[in-house]
Amino acid sequence: MVEFQPTSATRRKDPHLPKVIRARLLRYQWPGFRPSWLLTSLLDPQAHPYAELVDLYHRRWQIETTYREWKHGLDIQNLRSHTPAGVTKEIYAHLLLSNLVRWVMTEAVVHTELHPIDVSYLPALTHIKNALLQMSRIASPRLSAIYDQLLADVRRARIRKRPGRSYPRRFDQPRNRGNGHVQQPARLHNA
Repeated sequence: MVEFQPTSATRRKDPHLPKVIRARLLRYQWPGFRPSWLLTSLLDPQAHPYAELVDLYHRRWQIETTYREWKHGLDIQNLRSHTPAGVTKEIYAHLLLSNLVRWVMTEAVVHTELHPIDVSYLPALTHIKNALLQMSRIASPRLSAIYDQLLADVRRARIRKRPGRSYPRRFDQPRNRGNGHVQQPARLHNA
């Protein structure tokens, strides 16, 4: 447990802050990475176990990835409507498309060891667009074969988990933070 006092500048911005803020500081280390710290207001270790908090913190990256999919894959940041109702309809259409892509990704991994988040979204979207083009040009008896091929293509579009890299990155070396403090790189080479 840690306690700290908000600065006077912070207190001026929000005078309702308590004089002392209590928090729980968790230190953890993923294998192969430098130690990290997590500061949380969830103080009760019985209700909020250490391992669960660390896992939830890292799962939030999946949410960030979904936002990126919407922004880049669905181009949701470029809405073309000029009225609030039109913008709302466009957003709903994009979210519906996102859910449909996720549904196909889920269908693709049924009865496999994979999880839907193990499949890459953008290739899945591309495979779906291609399959829809094929489906629009052919007779209905072949639709199930095209759909089966779509699921196989989506299943092959796996995301590599923590891929190794053979090239150096800018912060792969320890960095001097001043006053004798040295920050280790996020990924440790010897681990």
